[in-house]
Amino acid sequence: MNLFIFSNFFPYKKAEAFLLNEFEFTKKEASSINLISLYGKHEESLIKEESNLKLLKPIINNSSSKIFLLFKGVFNLAPFNFHLNEFIKTNILLSPQKLYYWFISLFISRAALSSDAYKQLVKLVNASKNPILYFYWGDNLAWTIPYLKKEIKNKDLKIIIRLHGSDLYENLKHNYAPLRSAIFSAADTIVPISEHGYNYIFNKYPKFSAKVFLSRLGVFDNGLNYNIQNLSKEFTIVSVSNVVALKRLNLLFDALQKTQSNITWHHFGDGVLMNDLNNAIKNKRQGLNVILHGYVSNHTLINFYQKQQVDLFVNVSSSEGIPVSIMEALSFGIPVIATDVGGSSELVSDKVGELISSNFSTESLGQNIEKVLNLNSEELLLLRSNARSIFELKVNAKINYLLFYKKIKN
Repeated sequence: MNLFIFSNFFPYKKAEAFLLNEFEFTKKEASSINLISLYGKHEESLIKEESNLKLLKPIINNSSSKIFLLFKGVFNLAPFNFHLNEFIKTNILLSPQKLYYWFISLFISRAALSSDAYKQLVKLVNASKNPILYFYWGDNLAWTIPYLKKEIKNKDLKIIIRLHGSDLYENLKHNYAPLRSAIFSAADTIVPISEHGYNYIFNKYPKFSAKVFLSRLGVFDNGLNYNIQNLSKEFTIVSVSNVVALKRLNLLFDALQKTQSNITWHHFGDGVLMNDLNNAIKNKRQGLNVILHGYVSNHTLINFYQKQQVDLFVNVSSSEGIPVSIMEALSFGIPVIATDVGGSSELVSDKVGELISSNFSTESLGQNIEKVLNLNSEELLLLRSNARSIFELKVNAKINYLLFYKKIKN
């Protein structure tokens, strides 16, 4: 299997942690691998080139600056006919929000299509036997798919797209996904990572239903989290996400402010609202300790779970695919509270913690947190056992990724 993988950051700094997990299986299943990312610096690669593993130059040199993207996306001779056709045939011009996403997709596509990496990619694909183009996201570099399909002459070419959350659900981008129909038409296989995503595609794009199959992501078995009797009644809560609006960390903080227990909240991740969160926690109540770790590697997070007892994991996002952060918590046998969005209900229920409404009040969230933290030892042990069972049944990397690669090889 000659595999070409398209990512946002992998294998460079801030690489998709879940793709890092999957790549352990990719290396075993593919005879040759070529990696191309949208962002990155070659010197910051997390993996080394080998005889059968090649890193193509990143499209944009570790910069998400809109000015830089504008420059790269405008000043070139790359084609834009698919974007032009969509502009003419739809009502994009009537919606400033849709027009914004259309321009972003246009600039990223043209930046990619005019890059040295793209030119090298086309030559490599045309020279390969049975090449598979594997787009890890349904946006960004996936916007080049119609152009690639037209230019690549290799008749054995196959195109696979994974779809998660922000790259799948159109309501997150003002009910618009640039080139969605053209991308799905060009693809051979469409891979949502949750039942919720599968049903979304099946219902919204029924003409492509024969191309769709469900393949959840997975995490490794890194052991169980410490579980000792908490006599001091000092609890540890963890959340893991970007610090952005849809993750609603401000609401989680407000809910923790309304609890009575002695709690230390650890948050892993950074983002544009980090300063706001730092300012908010200056007024934290007595008995609430907040530690904002910022961006950390997945290795650092796993090491934390292995060494620090965690009483509860919380995710209060307004939208999700099916969170890998929840999968990791379950793998360690940690109880979980999560909002009922995307595919979260496929992992979280009252058997492992609490699945709460996406329109929760901070008072009710605080009560749910207290409820789980103050269960007796037998009830907590059952939650931890059930959490581990869900990991084994649904999101064990060894099972999910072996099945995924067996499917695409066939």
